[in-house]
Amino acid sequence: MTAEHSQDLPKPLLVSAGLLILLAVSLVIVGDELPQAAPLSEDIVVSSHDIRLRTLEDGAIQPVLVDGTRLPAIKAEQAGFVSGVMRGLSRGRKLAGSDPDAPYRLARLRDGRLLLTDTATGTTINLDVFGTDNAKTFAALWEQGEARAERVAP
Repeated sequence: MTAEHSQDLPKPLLVSAGLLILLAVSLVIVGDELPQAAPLSEDIVVSSHDIRLRTLEDGAIQPVLVDGTRLPAIKAEQAGFVSGVMRGLSRGRKLAGSDPDAPYRLARLRDGRLLLTDTATGTTINLDVFGTDNAKTFAALWEQGEARAERVAP
């Protein structure tokens, strides 16, 4: 390489790169302070049921409403997705030091989506993103909760 071909980068390029880095860091810092998207508002929830999910010795899952009403157990061979969701949420509870026996909230939204919220950690899962086959088990739980609510309504 000759002296004519200097290794120095053009000064305007260095200044531009520095300003770009400064802008990126500033946006990250300020971005945390900016208003966030509004959380799902309660007015779009059609109905919700607080429920505890217990794993039985045979691998089946026993859903129990917070009023103590036992819903039909989910057979072990049909409980794979529910078990997986429960394991993930249980891990979150353990890491957060939250109550392992707190109920989950199963909610149907006006647009038809089904959400599962861990009342101990606040974690919310849109069950429909896992496909209709996986969401069907939770949808059946919601429907059973609805049927129970209709029976006890005045």
